[in-house]
Amino acid sequence: MNRTTDILETLKQYLKAKGITYKQLAEEMELSEASIKRLFSKHTFSLSRLEDVCRILDIDFYDLALMDKERSRKTLKKLTIEQERILINDEKLLIFLYFLINGWTVSLIIEEYEYTEVEAVKMLTKLEKLGVLALYPNNHVRMLISKNEFWQTNGPLWQAYRNIFIDDFMDSAFGLPNERLVFSPGQFSEASLKIIRKKIDNLVKEYNRLAEMDSALPLKGRHSTGLLIGFRSWVFTGIADLHRGNIGGDNSLHRA
Repeated sequence: MNRTTDILETLKQYLKAKGITYKQLAEEMELSEASIKRLFSKHTFSLSRLEDVCRILDIDFYDLALMDKERSRKTLKKLTIEQERILINDEKLLIFLYFLINGWTVSLIIEEYEYTEVEAVKMLTKLEKLGVLALYPNNHVRMLISKNEFWQTNGPLWQAYRNIFIDDFMDSAFGLPNERLVFSPGQFSEASLKIIRKKIDNLVKEYNRLAEMDSALPLKGRHSTGLLIGFRSWVFTGIADLHRGNIGGDNSLHRA
C-alpha cells in the first residue's frame, strides 16, 4: 500500500475504535453517506476534507501520521516466557521497560525517576541483549514488542503481579468523570453468553488498538489508564451457602 492508502486505513480503524460510523461522519461534514464511502474507497480525500475528519476526531494531521507510523510497524506480539522470567528478577529494569514501552524518552525517565544516566545506559544495553528493543545513537530506541498487552496470558509476569495489580487498581472510589466501575450479575442463555463474550473480546481489541496507535503521540495529553474485565460463571457465596444441593433436581441458579 502507498502512504495515502496507509493513512486512510489508519483513519478508518480510528473511526471504528471511536465508534463513529460513515453516516455520523457524513452528518458532521454535511455530506451524504455515499460521498463518505466514495472518499474512502477511491482515496480522493482533499487535504481540507482530511483536516475536517481529524477535527471531528479531535486529532490533528500530525497525530494521524504518527498513529499510522505506529500501526504499520512490525512488532513482536508479546514477551517470551524466558524474557518475562529475566525481567521478574529485576524490577527496576521492568519498570524502566514499562516507561519505554509507553513512549518516554530516556532523558525524561532520568529526570522524573531514580535512574542515573550510567544506570539507564546499562539497562538499555540489557534490554537490547534481551531482544525487546533496538538501540540507536543518543539513546533512541525502537520497541520490538507490543505497546500495550506485552505480557503472556497467565505467564510469569501476570502470575507474579496479578494480585498486586488488581489490589492497587481497585483501591479507588471510581468517582471521577473518566472512571467506571460496574458490576451486574445475571442469568443468560448460551446464545446470549456467546454474544457477551464476543463484545468483550471486541472491546479489548479496540482498547489495545487505540493504545497502540496513541502510544506514538506526545506524552502531554495522554493519560495512564487501566482496564480490568472479569466475566465468569458465578453465584454469590451467600446464595450458594443456602443451596440444598442439586441431587435429582434442576437448580437454574447454578447454571452459567
